[in-house]
Amino acid sequence: MNIDHTNWLILEELQRNARASLREISHKVGLSSPSVAERIQKMEDAGIVKGYAAALNMEELGYPLGVYISIKIRFGKVAQFEEFIPTVPEICECHKLTGHDCMLMKGYVKNPRHLEDLNGRLTVYGELTTSLILSSIIDSKVYQGAF
Repeated sequence: MNIDHTNWLILEELQRNARASLREISHKVGLSSPSVAERIQKMEDAGIVKGYAAALNMEELGYPLGVYISIKIRFGKVAQFEEFIPTVPEICECHKLTGHDCMLMKGYVKNPRHLEDLNGRLTVYGELTTSLILSSIIDSKVYQGAF
């Protein structure tokens, strides 16, 4: 699918506010609402727009500590780890990596004791490196067409 300048403008608006009305988006990109709806539908059908989600304030939900945990998985444990990690409620992201560590996870915990418990559940699969998130310079970014 061709992502022209107008499609990028639509994608930018959807990233800023996925609940924006077609009328709002059409006003900002200079097209009619039906044209915007058609373009969005085509980008959804092509898999460019994967879905829409709410951004949560984890601190307000009682999980003030954000953590990154990298793991060097023990030989023969990768498949077990890949089955286990989706069941861990504190982990919201897990990525396979190249380099020294096998995986990088992002998660949220209530306090240091909760983090210790989480690390205890993960360490059976390998060697961990845990880092607390002190603050975020960028925590979500609108991707634009000019890379």
